[in-house]
Amino acid sequence: MLRLFFGLFIVLAVGLVASLQVVDRTFTAVLDGTLKTYNREAVRGPAWSLVEQLRPLDGPGREQQLQTLRPHYGLRLQLVDAAQLALSDTEKAELADNLMVVREQYTQFISRIDDGQQLLSITLPEEPSRTTVYMIAAYTMLGVLVGIVLLFWVRPHWRDLEKLRLAAQRFGDNDLTARIQLSKRSTIRDLAEHFNQMAARIEGLIANQRELTNAVSHELRTPIARLSFELDQLKQQPDPSQNVQLIADMYADLGELEEMVSELLTYASLERGATVINRESIQAPDWLDSVVGSVALEAEAAGVQLLIHSCQVDSIRIEPRFMARAVINLLRNAIRYAERRVEVSLTLGEDGYEVLVNDDGPGVPLDGREKIFEPFSRLDSSRDRRTGGFGLGLALVRRVSQWHGGKVEVGDSPWGGASFRMTWAQVD
Repeated sequence: MLRLFFGLFIVLAVGLVASLQVVDRTFTAVLDGTLKTYNREAVRGPAWSLVEQLRPLDGPGREQQLQTLRPHYGLRLQLVDAAQLALSDTEKAELADNLMVVREQYTQFISRIDDGQQLLSITLPEEPSRTTVYMIAAYTMLGVLVGIVLLFWVRPHWRDLEKLRLAAQRFGDNDLTARIQLSKRSTIRDLAEHFNQMAARIEGLIANQRELTNAVSHELRTPIARLSFELDQLKQQPDPSQNVQLIADMYADLGELEEMVSELLTYASLERGATVINRESIQAPDWLDSVVGSVALEAEAAGVQLLIHSCQVDSIRIEPRFMARAVINLLRNAIRYAERRVEVSLTLGEDGYEVLVNDDGPGVPLDGREKIFEPFSRLDSSRDRRTGGFGLGLALVRRVSQWHGGKVEVGDSPWGGASFRMTWAQVD
């Protein structure tokens, strides 16, 4: 706090003194003629009276007369020679016009007595405000008052900055829950809110990273263990003609690993914000037909009828690749659990664009409708690894919808199965 206080105090004090000097000199230069006229008029009466008394006298008589008059004037009266004053041309012109010459910051006035070289100098008594002691005392008092005001101003700022520093230190020491709460009147409240947002974002990213790391290590064990077992079987198999099925199973396991890695990389890129969503305007019916067509064979192999119920939108602005991946994941999920049919529709509602996927499968229980959108999450035996998938498909759907400014939720379909509704904002 002391460094902040003294730094601001020195800057403020120097700036204030410099500003006062600049203002004083500026106004003095601008108003010089007006101030000279004002002060000349103020002294004109006493000067005229003195000149009238001195004009009839000679040099020694004038000095004697001034000695008599000085005790009765609060002014310093002197007789001076014009040659000793180094008068400028302007000052000589003023004297020729019977005007007094004003000098020494309007405190000395020089007047003609007659046509001779002898002039009358009238000097005002020195103002207390112009003495060195007064100036030192005044600037010292000003500095103290500025320091007191500055202290009251700096203290709340320093207190809030100290809270921010301590919160940042705790966060740096791996206390990811560290946050800072400041008064609404605090001048750094916006900075504190940005810090809290940053801390929450980092905490969420680290938590997701840990969760993904643990889940990935668990998910990879199964196909790797199967591959290891199949390799052992392959070594022990005496008849090469019987290795065909084992090799086919190994290729299937490798395909599963490759698919899992692809899903994981896509999800991770969306999760950490590394992927940029560039929306494009595309024809909605053609896009939806191509998406449905990419999973038509899977639906046919599963004995499920896949239909487009409706497409009420002519064009949409989306990131085609990721949005197609999300809708395909919804369709595959529905096909995997459907009994006989799956329907998909694309409409424009109050919440923006809406993709609705309905199936006639077992549905999703209420207590699991939020959990299924978490990565590597599975519910019960009706939706486990035996039905396929890695628990990343719906998590990816949620991330894609969020990146498009929307959301995804699950409810009950008209046929008793699951109804997945993905919405995203309409952008012109």
